[in-house]
Amino acid sequence: MLSAFQNMLKVQDLRKKLLYTVWVIVLVRVLKNVPIPGIDLNVLADLMDYVKNQSESANKLVGMANVFSGGALQKLAIGVLGIMPYITASIIMQLMTPVFPNLEKLQKDGSHGRQKLNQYTRYMTIVICAVQSAMMAVAMHTPSKLLGVPGFEDLVINKGSAFVIQTTIIVTASAILIMWLGEQITDKGLGNGASIIITINVLSSMPQAFAAVYSKYQEGEWNLVQILVVVGILFIVTAATVALVQGMRKIPLKYARDASSRNAMIEKTSYLPLKVNHAGVMPIIFASALMMFPPMIINKIGGDFARTVAPYFDFGSTSYLIIQGVMILVFTFFWVATQFNPIQIADDLNRSGAFVPGHRPGEPTSTFLNDTMTRITVAGAIFLVILALLPYVLMNAMGSGSTDFIITQFFGGTSLLIMVGVVLQTMQQIEVQLVQNNYDGFITGGRLRSRKG
Repeated sequence: MLSAFQNMLKVQDLRKKLLYTVWVIVLVRVLKNVPIPGIDLNVLADLMDYVKNQSESANKLVGMANVFSGGALQKLAIGVLGIMPYITASIIMQLMTPVFPNLEKLQKDGSHGRQKLNQYTRYMTIVICAVQSAMMAVAMHTPSKLLGVPGFEDLVINKGSAFVIQTTIIVTASAILIMWLGEQITDKGLGNGASIIITINVLSSMPQAFAAVYSKYQEGEWNLVQILVVVGILFIVTAATVALVQGMRKIPLKYARDASSRNAMIEKTSYLPLKVNHAGVMPIIFASALMMFPPMIINKIGGDFARTVAPYFDFGSTSYLIIQGVMILVFTFFWVATQFNPIQIADDLNRSGAFVPGHRPGEPTSTFLNDTMTRITVAGAIFLVILALLPYVLMNAMGSGSTDFIITQFFGGTSLLIMVGVVLQTMQQIEVQLVQNNYDGFITGGRLRSRKG
């Protein structure tokens, strides 16, 4: 593997993409650490300390949002919204496409249609950013109403509409910049930009998570066995995610081609790979993004209704895990339904002279591919849900404690699946380019391939 990393630097195109990606990540991290102008940082520090040590519900709400914002929430940084408005807009567009014929037509209209849909997603992102940043600016005037904690009314130095307008413009502009930087990673860097940014955000909480585990051990709250369980969760989820990402069903194909001037036909056998986890980590990201909204809305509403509903969305509770599991299942099937087109694949196979043995070209082939993908998606989706939720169950059984929410959040299945899944997908992209440049990749140790072979 070390040789493969060294070979990345030898391939000029890969080296440029790597350096470009690193540069963009650094810029995003800067936006995550510059505080919003007009905030009293001392009051903010006291507020976050109170939330961590005195308010379990607020700690879970802030902790969950803080992990996916890359630590920007606890600093109230200008990049606090991050890439999540873009993710939310993407979810809405995915849901709207099958409903509105014009959008569905654009989706089927090749690259031009996809460009239009992407443009609509950007417009929607801007609207979401403006609304969220304005609501956040207003909430900063009275943080007690949003988080349910007393005091801290002097968080904003100079209250008023000027602060709201200024904050809305700055935070919205930062989120749009992060969205654009994510697209630049996708176009000019390595991997999917939005996924890379979310992964970096999650990874930024790793030092805190390991420090919290060590602190529990030092204070005698956890013994060596519990530490080993945490490490075991890390390795098991990593190994299982690798198996899930690389798992596929190989559909045998045969190609008929001319063997001589007499047009005799020779059959050449190949296969069509159908990935068990065709949706990748997107269902996890979508479900996690949507699950952050109910607690915020409930805290904002308050009253008897909020107190009745709030326990169902309490992070790590049985009801929370069930809701998240159902959402992961739904988004997995929805993503496959919108991204996997068996009719198009069957037509492409027919045009290239390929066929699936035992199935006639055209509709019979597309039906077979659709049924096969549905079956393996059922298995893949269930496995994905188990991987996402089981670590939370184990961590709760160990009693990670409300003050150490960061442990449950980081070592839980959601964060680990996103990190490992995105890293694997990026490595696969690098692997392809290394092989194209006559180098073995991560799998075979990074040796230079024979140019004669």
